[in-house]
Amino acid sequence: MITIYTNEEYSKSYTELLEILKYFSKSDLIKIPKNLIKRYIKDMDTNYSFKYNPELDLEKQNVSKLTQILIANLYIKYFADENEQENIKNKDLEELSQIEKNYQEQYNVETIFNKRKEKSTIDGSFNNATDITSLAVVPNKENIFKRIFYKIKSILKLT
Repeated sequence: MITIYTNEEYSKSYTELLEILKYFSKSDLIKIPKNLIKRYIKDMDTNYSFKYNPELDLEKQNVSKLTQILIANLYIKYFADENEQENIKNKDLEELSQIEKNYQEQYNVETIFNKRKEKSTIDGSFNNATDITSLAVVPNKENIFKRIFYKIKSILKLT
């Protein structure tokens, strides 16, 4: 499922990410483009306070899901070697194809129509009286005065 994040969530995530990047080595920070870091600094939330403890795992800290995604993207783009990038790409493609397959199975036109047929008919006959009444057309009966009123109204419009 695709999650859409707000600008405020991005700003807070940039603040968290910059705090985490403080604990990276200089050799690792050089791998990240300076214009990207400048964008994080420009768009960060200056009113939001986040403290990172390098002695704890990232999962044990109060880091947002978006920050985790940003860190993963940085890793894939700038730190992972070609083999790791290829493995990650293949894994993502497998997950996407599985999601697509599940989606196609769930919303297959033939199975939807078959379910409807099974629900409404058995060997061409209706299951119960409610199926018949749901298919019946009920005429709209107006009283005699309304019909006369509409007839006179239509005649007057012709002249």
